[in-house]
Amino acid sequence: MEQFTSEWQAWHDDRLAALATPFGFLSITGLHWLQQGENTWEGAPGSFDLDGDTIRFRIGTGRSAGPTRAALEAEGAQDAVGGPDTVAPARGDADSHANGALRTTLGTDRSGTPWIRLAKDAALSWLVADHTAYEAINRDGRIGVRVRDSKSALLSNFVDIPAFPLKRSAVVPGVFVPYSEPRSRRIATALPGLEMDQQTLGTLTFEFGGATHTLTATGSLQTGLTVDFQDRTNGDTTPMWRTLSVGLPDPDGVVTLDFNRTVVYPFAFMPWATCPAPVRENILSVAVRAGEQSPTRTISEDGVSHPVGLIAMSDGFPLPEVLDWLDDSGTELFRHRLRRSTTVPGPMAASAFIVFGMKDIDGHADDASVAAVREFAGDALAVGTPVIGIGTSGAEIVFDAAREQMGSTGQHTSFDTSPMPVVVSADVAEDRMLRGCVTMCPEADMGIIDIEALAAEIGDDTDTRRRVWTDLIDRFTRLVITRG
Repeated sequence: MEQFTSEWQAWHDDRLAALATPFGFLSITGLHWLQQGENTWEGAPGSFDLDGDTIRFRIGTGRSAGPTRAALEAEGAQDAVGGPDTVAPARGDADSHANGALRTTLGTDRSGTPWIRLAKDAALSWLVADHTAYEAINRDGRIGVRVRDSKSALLSNFVDIPAFPLKRSAVVPGVFVPYSEPRSRRIATALPGLEMDQQTLGTLTFEFGGATHTLTATGSLQTGLTVDFQDRTNGDTTPMWRTLSVGLPDPDGVVTLDFNRTVVYPFAFMPWATCPAPVRENILSVAVRAGEQSPTRTISEDGVSHPVGLIAMSDGFPLPEVLDWLDDSGTELFRHRLRRSTTVPGPMAASAFIVFGMKDIDGHADDASVAAVREFAGDALAVGTPVIGIGTSGAEIVFDAAREQMGSTGQHTSFDTSPMPVVVSADVAEDRMLRGCVTMCPEADMGIIDIEALAAEIGDDTDTRRRVWTDLIDRFTRLVITRG
């Protein structure tokens, strides 16, 4: 199992490194479809003029721009084989499955104006200005420019992609049966209104979850098969579909499907990806709880998201409406119910975390899970991620983690005497609006809020409890958003 785990971790690390490159998918900040004639937008380094199927770039006054490395290499390859009429196509990136027969050509006209003409469904990182690259794309005949900013907020905040716990049962054999000839299928994409032609190569049959399944395969018979599929986790813990690279079949058509290596497409992070959707029949009737889950950090026209992670070690949260308030406050709440063998998210997977647990509730997390949460809380505090601990075990774990960070020694702190204790990290506790209801503990650099005691002190427990909760959520949310 140790080798199995280390091999997956190496693969996962390579996956994260590929996503986190300066002009990788996480750098995308916009997509502009071009109309015939001049096209520009706020922040553009000039005008992208569309003439038929050719884009010409005219530099703006006082701006500078030049070809990317990919463009120079493509133009060099073009020159090496005899000029723009014989260049090989510029293949699309990970979200384009190019099927066009036309060739991509590019160059500079006599006036010094760069131009590019793309093959159908191709893409090329074409120009770069300052820390931003401009990628020319052709999707089913629609021509556009996608913007990649190496200082994107999403890229700057990216740490990891959540994944299901690794399991050997998610590795299954399958049999590939090729079509006599590849079949072209019309498919949807992640971008509403955009369709594409997709080449399908054959079928993959395998057993999973106690049933036999058949999926239609795409990809390449030279480099490896791919299956895009939907399953019963979609819309819950995963995006609307995911993809799995299968590799090449052996001479008997046998392949290995390792669903632990299922990945999310770029559309899970942003609205500007044009990823291919599965063919209609690629719907699994089971939940594939393996591979990557929905990212916690995403980006949209409104900017990067502000996820708040709720790590629940038990049920029994006393005021469910508090979570609704948090959902409605400008953050994106993702719930993580901790059970035996459940993995804990990384300390920077969210802008902030709430750790909740009540010791006397049936089904509380086991000792190993509690130890993992304590370690996680310490890591989160160490990197400056705001953390709130709620409940008898949630408050205790976060407080103990903070004491260990401070190197404090002495008697263990128990929160069993309070019905619903709350501890908050110093960045929350020191907020001016919360100081009146927070007791600071120097030994842990944490604040303690006894909501029940505050309610009893004033004499109207229901209204006071709600007021303190709403104040806490409001300030916590503002802290999360301003930090983000």
